[in-house]
Amino acid sequence: MIAFGSIARKECVGGSDIDWTLLVDGQANVRHSSMENEIRKKLRAKGYTDPGTSGMFGNISFSHELLHNIGGQSDTNHNLTKRILLLLESTNILLGSTTSTNGTAYDSVIKGILSQYIEHDSGLNSDRPAIPRYLLNDIVRFWRTMCVDFAYKQREQEGDKWALRNIKLRISRKMLFVKGLLMCFSHYGQHQDKAELIQSLNDMVKIVPLELIIGLQEHFSIPTDNIVRIINCYSNFLSKIDNDEIRTTLLKVNMNDIYGNAYFLDLRNTADELQNALDNIFLINEGSLKTLTLKYGIF
Repeated sequence: MIAFGSIARKECVGGSDIDWTLLVDGQANVRHSSMENEIRKKLRAKGYTDPGTSGMFGNISFSHELLHNIGGQSDTNHNLTKRILLLLESTNILLGSTTSTNGTAYDSVIKGILSQYIEHDSGLNSDRPAIPRYLLNDIVRFWRTMCVDFAYKQREQEGDKWALRNIKLRISRKMLFVKGLLMCFSHYGQHQDKAELIQSLNDMVKIVPLELIIGLQEHFSIPTDNIVRIINCYSNFLSKIDNDEIRTTLLKVNMNDIYGNAYFLDLRNTADELQNALDNIFLINEGSLKTLTLKYGIF
């Protein structure tokens, strides 16, 4: 069983839901459907609501689609999202008695996904310094897909839950994209063989976005004040959405009234502050991150 979202980021707050999938690395059999139903029953019995109505979560995912349908007509938005979320925001919940992830579907599928990106990246065969651009392009595609999906849901759901989804997109979802950029940028010019690169990326999968940017501060010479600003913004975001009154208001307030709502405006300022700190790190301050962003992150 794989959990995404706030559980995977180790930041559950009151009202957090559980986005999950039963990951199968192999052929389907009747046992899988029974396990899926059992997970759903147990979560409902504990008072958890089912994942959203899109059908993205709360079901079975098979490794074949995730590994072999990268790009092309069969790579649906759901498939893309699950694949990249496995790399940026996932954790496994073992259903058996073992406590080790070695040899599990989770371990195998993540390594398989990374192998697909790295083994088929022709740019990594060159003598010139490079990054895993095949992986980066799919991470960028995922981020833009989330942004387009937000606008689609605004229209489809007539603004329902708009405020909370807007703030999450601008803060927690954006930090996922930051993690993806850092995973790729941090391997620029290291001349690792592909097996070492896959293992290094695999190690980063298990690190949440805030921990990764802190861990890479020295590597990229990121000014401490910008790191502190990001931590403060994220802390404020979590504390506010953990407040029942604020969260309920953001869920229910009409989209047409949102810019007169004090709770939303406060969190919008937090999102703006976070964006300002990220602009400094990736686009304004001279250094390798600015160079890499301009070279690989835009064109």
